[in-house]
Amino acid sequence: MDEKEVSEMQEEMMTVLVVEPMKAPYVKNIPNELEDLQQAVGGDIEMTYPFDDKVGILLNGNGKFEGLPLNRALYDAHGQVYDAIAGTFLVVGLTEDDFTSLTPGQIEKFKEKYQSPEIFTLFNGELHVMKMPPEEAKKQKESRKNDAKQKNPAKKKNRSGDAR
Repeated sequence: MDEKEVSEMQEEMMTVLVVEPMKAPYVKNIPNELEDLQQAVGGDIEMTYPFDDKVGILLNGNGKFEGLPLNRALYDAHGQVYDAIAGTFLVVGLTEDDFTSLTPGQIEKFKEKYQSPEIFTLFNGELHVMKMPPEEAKKQKESRKNDAKQKNPAKKKNRSGDAR
């Protein structure tokens, strides 16, 4: 592979922030190709531009219809919830006509913004959102790990060393 091919491959990759339901966001390098973006969000992609920054949210456009879990809320300038994103989404940088990598400053800003998972409840026809404290998120993660271990316990060995 020559230097030009390596450079072209690097240009096709972009650094994004992945935000999954009930998890802290993480940074990932993914190809800037339609199929890869669709795979990352689990379906047809749709964009929303809720910020003044040169970033957008790339999400599964059918997430709510598919019954994906609500992930994070979108807030207006007064801090009121006006929508909620269902399923995994990506925070991506924007150019005039394409997606691009986030800058280190954008990564830090949006990592902090989405650090705490959110819990959604419907009460009297209104959607209420509560941010999960970081300690609670950690407990939830440990609880899910323990549940998974109980469902799939490792096979025990008998005295001869054979699996039962």
